[in-house]
Amino acid sequence: MNPLLREAIRYVLIGLGFGLIWAIIQYTKGSITDLNVLAGPVIVFGVMGLGLWGIRRAVIALRNR
Repeated sequence: MNPLLREAIRYVLIGLGFGLIWAIIQYTKGSITDLNVLAGPVIVFGVMGLGLWGIRRAVIALRNR
């Protein structure tokens, strides 16, 4: 597997992990009880992880110029 792809997957999984932890906290507090509503922010956390990976790659590319 390509190392860049592996790194991107790692960032997405970390984002999804944070999203899942957030969703569990919200569900146990009773703030949000509809599981379909909780799925959206979890996916957004995963996309944010991918975005952070993209920013990291851009900074590395700019630094190596």
